[in-house]
Amino acid sequence: MSSNASSIPLGELVSIKGGKRLPKGTSLQSIKNSHPYIRVRDMGQRYIPSDGLEYVPDDVFPKIQRYIVHENDVIISIVGTIGLISIIDSTFHLASQTENAAKLTGLDSIDAHYLYYYLNSYIGQSEIRQRTVGAVQPKLPLYNIETIPVIWPDRSSRAEIVKQLMALDGKIQLNQQINQTLEQMAQAIFKSWFVDFEPVKAKIAALEAGDSKDDALLAAMQVISGKDPQQLTQLQTENPERYTILRVTAELFPAAMQESELGEIPLGWCVCNLGGFIQFSNGKSIKAKECGAYPVYGANGIIGMTDTVKFSNAIIVGRVGAYCGAVVYSLSDFWASDNTIVASSINDPEMLPYLFYQLQLLDLNQYAGGAAQPLLNQTTLKSIEVVFPSENLIYQFNKLVQGFMEISTSNVIQNNRLIELRDTLLPKLLSGELAIIDAE
Repeated sequence: MSSNASSIPLGELVSIKGGKRLPKGTSLQSIKNSHPYIRVRDMGQRYIPSDGLEYVPDDVFPKIQRYIVHENDVIISIVGTIGLISIIDSTFHLASQTENAAKLTGLDSIDAHYLYYYLNSYIGQSEIRQRTVGAVQPKLPLYNIETIPVIWPDRSSRAEIVKQLMALDGKIQLNQQINQTLEQMAQAIFKSWFVDFEPVKAKIAALEAGDSKDDALLAAMQVISGKDPQQLTQLQTENPERYTILRVTAELFPAAMQESELGEIPLGWCVCNLGGFIQFSNGKSIKAKECGAYPVYGANGIIGMTDTVKFSNAIIVGRVGAYCGAVVYSLSDFWASDNTIVASSINDPEMLPYLFYQLQLLDLNQYAGGAAQPLLNQTTLKSIEVVFPSENLIYQFNKLVQGFMEISTSNVIQNNRLIELRDTLLPKLLSGELAIIDAE
């Protein structure tokens, strides 16, 4: 491979153009229109995600309409968080581009993907770092991007490399989709049980209709399982153990409501401050490495690896900036950076899954202070009031979602390995250390 590859300055492969900030006195909108605006915070994945976007108002767009991206452009962040790379797909053809990113244009799909993988590899990221200037506000000038050397093998080799790396990305994406589905299922259960109180309300409705306590219990079992009476009868015959667990769970829900400072809540439940059962600790700064045994969590997830352990089996909350209030749960050992807060159970580690979904559903960013950027602190988190059910019901919920979380954690670990393989595979192929047939 190396004998067929030559190093070419990036400026000879693409046209490099900057973006444009909005005119003074104007601002983006969250209301969707035909002018999405790609910010640095939207970048870093292979393609720009469709959620969390902001848009250029229709009356403002004509003033910046020349600063748009096209399908197969590669964009790179050049201010602040530097070196985030994404490809523009058909969804964002003609989208507006932030002044904090540059677009690399003039590529077809294969070469756009090859350049994306190359710039994301440790070779590309090293070249980007070397050309970054400024201590207070780092910046990657456009003229420095032009000089980035890119190893450019023949067309068939580029196509084969892209094929293999996209196969790895496909597995990574599949794991992410599985985790997202599991997450949505667990969130739906948590909301049904502990926010909307649907099993409790089902019991109340049955009793008010004159049904017996057994019928009220069956009504709660239907809500919890999503099954009708006939399906429950079938479950009792085919899987009596699962039926028994479902019945025991339904019995843990009361059949009446009571008034509280947060409105009506199930009888016997209480309103408590988070500080009553969660211990909060600030993370600490550490230099993340490219290799190591333990992940380092920042506000936006894993940012590197280290050989040092600080926490284990705990919840990580983004403390500052764009990812303020983001919540991640780690079953394994990890280090948390100083832009995070770590939450753990004061009394019982087995309560952590419930606490994780409680924190996730609270939308913690709404509690952030800070003038220049959002900022969470321990005092604020401790004072947040939530509805707290019986411990037996919490343990039953945790049993239900524990399997989800174990699968999710396994997928995250596998994805970290696949990402490391993806980002190191290209340099090995280009250097001749690994042949394409070996990579397959």
